[in-house]
Amino acid sequence: MQAVAEQAGTQQAVVYVVDDDAQVRALLARVLEAAKFRVVGVPSAEQFLADFKDNGPACVVLDLKLPGMNGVELIETMRKRQINIPVLMISAHGDVQSAVKSMKLGAVDFLEKTGDYTLVVQNVNEAIARDIKRRAQGAETEKVRQRFEALTPRERELLDLLAEGQSTKMIASQLNISNRTVDHHRANLMSKTSAANVADLIRMWMMVRGK
Repeated sequence: MQAVAEQAGTQQAVVYVVDDDAQVRALLARVLEAAKFRVVGVPSAEQFLADFKDNGPACVVLDLKLPGMNGVELIETMRKRQINIPVLMISAHGDVQSAVKSMKLGAVDFLEKTGDYTLVVQNVNEAIARDIKRRAQGAETEKVRQRFEALTPRERELLDLLAEGQSTKMIASQLNISNRTVDHHRANLMSKTSAANVADLIRMWMMVRGK
């Protein structure tokens, strides 16, 4: 499988390998670098949090059992800090409870250390692809958000009512304006947001509001 590191454009995708075992870090680095990823080996969760910079597509290959903050605790801390890159949890000892908890917190997979890391490369490819998609969606949301920042308070008020499914007549009555004024505001909304139609306008509004 071709590494999606090459799909990240000119910026090479980064894989953070967080494991206190230097031999495991070195082995994973060799395997992942051969797949065209840039690998950053980190011996502890605390060091990862201190060093991490969100500069582009990335994921974390994370050991469950770490000195100090363990893998599950690191995922919890990442979410609190809004570090949203995908996490692959690995462990030398299968632990169903920890696997379930890490998946609930957002880990994309839980793998056992077997010495054969072919599956890790496959999962890292999928994780990086997911992160590239997340970033693209975030960039699109930001572009849409900027369009909506130009709306007046009255236009936002009317847009909320449109999103509730209210008709022109109902909106006019509630805002104490004429049907023609409602139509005028709607036309302005469509123009300012570059919406293709009312359904597209509402879809973008829900996206901006995180609904």
